[in-house]
Amino acid sequence: MLVTEGDQVSAGDAILVTEAMKMETEVQAPVAGTIKAVHVQKGDSVNPDEALVEIE
Repeated sequence: MLVTEGDQVSAGDAILVTEAMKMETEVQAPVAGTIKAVHVQKGDSVNPDEALVEIE
């Protein structure tokens, strides 16, 4: 996780890094705003279409 609740982000800012098969992928904020909620923690498994972070 590169952000916490309350952080300000701009569109394109890195907000978290996912890892699959030892490859890391940086996830970027699609919009500018404030991080409202973080739904995952380091080490969690995630699924397609799962909300990881809410930006308000």
